[in-house]
Amino acid sequence: MRWRLWMMVAVLSACGGRPPPTPPPSLADELAEDGEGEVRIAGIPLPRLPLEVSPSDPALAAGWDRAEAALTMPSPRPPTGEAWEVESWADEELGGWMRRRAEIIGAAQRALEPARAGRPEHSVVASFLLGLAYSRFALDLRGIETPHAFAEDPERVRAFRAAMEQAAQPLWLRALDAFGSCASVASAAPAHSLARWRERCDAELRAVEPLLPD
Repeated sequence: MRWRLWMMVAVLSACGGRPPPTPPPSLADELAEDGEGEVRIAGIPLPRLPLEVSPSDPALAAGWDRAEAALTMPSPRPPTGEAWEVESWADEELGGWMRRRAEIIGAAQRALEPARAGRPEHSVVASFLLGLAYSRFALDLRGIETPHAFAEDPERVRAFRAAMEQAAQPLWLRALDAFGSCASVASAAPAHSLARWRERCDAELRAVEPLLPD
C-alpha cells in the first residue's frame, strides 16, 4: 500500500500554493441566535456577510462557486469485494476523486487570490472559503472507510489509514494558512462587522491545529 501513499500525496500538489475525526463544531445554533447564518455555502452557515459584500460580487463569485463545488463533492466508498477490487478502486475512483477535488480547489484559490489581497471585507471571506475547502477535503479523506477486504489484515489496515492521514497533512497546513489569514485581516480591520469572522476563523484554527503533523 506504500505506493498508494505516494500517489495520493502527488495528487494533492494540484491544489496549488502549499480512524476518522470528529468535524469542527457547528456554529449554526450560535449564528441563529444572533440573526446570522442566512448565507450558507454547501449547507454550512456563515457569519453575517460584511456590509456591501455578497456571494455574487465579482471579486468572490467565481471562487465561491468553485469552493462550493469542492465542498459538495461526495466522497467515494470502497467496494465490499476482494482486495484486487479495492486496488482497482483506489487507482480509479479514489484517485480520480482526489484529482478532481484538488483541481477544483486549486481553481478556487486562483480565483480568490485577488480578493484575499484586496479590501479587508473581501479578504476575510475569501480566506475563510479556502480554509473550509481545504479542511473539509482533509476531513473527508480521513473519513473514508477502511475497505472490508482489509479488515482481517492489520498491516493493510494500518497502511490504508496511514495513506489517508498522509494525504490529508498538506491540506491541514493550507487550511491553517487560510484561516490564519482570515483571522489576521479581520483583527486588523476597524470594521466591527468583521469581528464575527475573526471569531469564526479562530474557532476553525483551534479545530485544525490538533490535526496538524508533528
